[in-house]
Amino acid sequence: MFIELCCLTLLSVDNAGAPTFSEKEWAVVQSLSPAIVEKDTTNKYEHNENAALLGHAIFFDQRFSSTKKISCATCHTPEKYFTDGMAVAEGIQQTTRNTPTVLNAAHQRWFFWDGRADTLWGQPIQTMEHPDEMNMSREQVIATVDNDDALSELWAKAFGVLQADDVDANSAKIAKALASYIVKLEASHAPFDEFVAGDTEALSFSAQRGLKNFIGDGGCLRCHFGPWFTDGAFHSVGVGPLDGGPLQDSGRAGAIEKLKSSQFSAGGKHSDDPMSMRAVISKHIAKRREDWGAFRTPSLRNVAETAPFMHAGQLKTLDDVLEHYSTLENFVSADHHRETILKPLNLTKEQKNDLIAFLKSLTSPLPDSSLLTSP
Repeated sequence: MFIELCCLTLLSVDNAGAPTFSEKEWAVVQSLSPAIVEKDTTNKYEHNENAALLGHAIFFDQRFSSTKKISCATCHTPEKYFTDGMAVAEGIQQTTRNTPTVLNAAHQRWFFWDGRADTLWGQPIQTMEHPDEMNMSREQVIATVDNDDALSELWAKAFGVLQADDVDANSAKIAKALASYIVKLEASHAPFDEFVAGDTEALSFSAQRGLKNFIGDGGCLRCHFGPWFTDGAFHSVGVGPLDGGPLQDSGRAGAIEKLKSSQFSAGGKHSDDPMSMRAVISKHIAKRREDWGAFRTPSLRNVAETAPFMHAGQLKTLDDVLEHYSTLENFVSADHHRETILKPLNLTKEQKNDLIAFLKSLTSPLPDSSLLTSP
């Protein structure tokens, strides 16, 4: 009897604080895992191994910047979960926005914080040509590939003979090669996924309580739902500029025309599926008043490794983020517009700790080490 009572006592202590999930709640939890990347039909080289090797080499090569000191990996540093740890990115010069991770980027519907690209391969040339980032013309990018034996050999294996005078088509292929490498940067199997798959010990009780709050009273699912924990949409969440004052970055509103005029879009000349749903959606997007100051909802997978947060790195820690949503005390509106779904959460310290524990459970191991350094 004594042994039985001791065992019951220990069991009770071990289970103290563990939440219970109703059948409805568990169905919601199951909708959050596993995470699967859908094929991008606008890039027929997405899974071409030679194209990926070429993209891999270019990603780490500093010759693709005007100073020969900046590469894609300068801002997307592997050991920092392909971010840079700074509030705003610094390339040739300092930019005005935070560096988002490229881990799992293949799942995204829109690219850049403002969504001015609608495909993964629609992003790289814009970054290379931007004067504050890599400041490299597409002609120079192509010449760098053409004049390097190893790179030109990979090009030939992936794309055939390089016709150096077809600048835009070649630029699209370089962008698609980079995209095919980034597709390999997958980090979407975390302790949370083990928990959903049936390992009840994969999450601490604190993380489980955080999960229950996340899908319930916390209201996080309004914007962070599905296996990628994002609605893929754009919101103005009231975080002011780094230097204070009113909102200055137009966000999504300033991106619509850039998206529609982009050479490297889902519906453009260089797309491998210009009639895709991506292309159709982009074609019919119209600028709205409420888009001013709105930015893309990021995925929460690996979020604990990608501080600081928000489009300009305004919030340094996850605790800062939760404090913002808990109080909304310093909410900055754009032209009196405010997200109607945002209400102060009034989180307790314990609730914040539990939510952070849950968010940390979304951290996956980095991809294979062979992908984390220059080939």
